[in-house]
Amino acid sequence: MTLRLKIILAGLGIVVVLLVVFSSIAVIGFFKKQSGQEGQQLVGEQPAPLPVSGGTEKIETTQAVLTPPNTGVASVSAKPGNEVVSLVLPFVERFGSYSNQGNLENLSELLPVMSDGMKAWAQKQIDEQKRKTFQTVYHGVTTKSLQYTLSIFDDAKGIAEMKVATQRKELIGTSTNARVYNQDIVIKLVKEDTAWIVDGAYWQ
Repeated sequence: MTLRLKIILAGLGIVVVLLVVFSSIAVIGFFKKQSGQEGQQLVGEQPAPLPVSGGTEKIETTQAVLTPPNTGVASVSAKPGNEVVSLVLPFVERFGSYSNQGNLENLSELLPVMSDGMKAWAQKQIDEQKRKTFQTVYHGVTTKSLQYTLSIFDDAKGIAEMKVATQRKELIGTSTNARVYNQDIVIKLVKEDTAWIVDGAYWQ
């Protein structure tokens, strides 16, 4: 074998080795790239997270009290006497809150829920108050309903009676002359057509 042939064969061997090395590097790079793409694809296929409510989202709920199931049991709002209680408690607070400088506006505002007999009594009180000389020294009373007892309730006969325990605050002149005391009141009611109205109010 000549020297020239040996040099050629050695060169070919080096070329082959280089080709093998570069091919291996290319294959490894290809597989790494594919692996990265698969990882990105898996991440992209994950389900999106649910949005977090910021507190302004409207939540719809079922009002079971307003629309009770047909079980044959009356709802709380349909309890006998509740209509009377809903009328009397605010009536007592307004009826018992007044001042000598207000022309008995408390009675004027309550006229629509009074019977004819009580309206006549209330109107007489209002007229008498208007004829009085204006009082420069303030005298007022505020009343708060505390608890009640529905002693009589007959829906068929249209009569009811309720006793309410109240706390009253009397003020004469300035706030330093305030007096707080408890007082009961008995309210009598009658039913006209389908509406309950007050027929009498008696401080105890």
